[in-house]
Amino acid sequence: MTLVPHRTLLLVLATLLLTACSGWQLRGQTHTPQFESVTLAGGTARLRYTLERELTPLGVLLHNESPYVIRVIDERWDRRTAAVDERGRIAELELHYELVWQLIDRDTQAPLNPPRHIRALRNLAYYPDNITASSDEEEMIRQDLYDDIVYRLINQLADASRKVQQD
Repeated sequence: MTLVPHRTLLLVLATLLLTACSGWQLRGQTHTPQFESVTLAGGTARLRYTLERELTPLGVLLHNESPYVIRVIDERWDRRTAAVDERGRIAELELHYELVWQLIDRDTQAPLNPPRHIRALRNLAYYPDNITASSDEEEMIRQDLYDDIVYRLINQLADASRKVQQD
């Protein structure tokens, strides 16, 4: 009889410890970088537009004359079959999106942080009998991955900006 309260207490404590961790935050919640503007070098147009859409309301402009450059070293998509059905057709897909970036001082070309990796992964059901719906769902998942990566990039950029401002 005394095991149930101990398990409950342990579960509550574990939950509190997880939420108290400094790295934990709600998805979509971003910190504001302490830059007035940044330049994005490299990366796809879709990444640029998504980043600009999220930075502008935070008061950070994205243009080509900023003293700070976000250099996209690598941006990679990977799509693989995660499961097959009884006929050997694709039943589930796995989408990977990876971004490697570094903050650069425009004047000196000196890196202001080491290269940072951001990875995101999503699985989606694939319906070979309804390819249109499957491709629409895949496109929605890809946008979700872009949004996730951009939120995480902005948070990492905010951390980097605080370190730059301290130096």
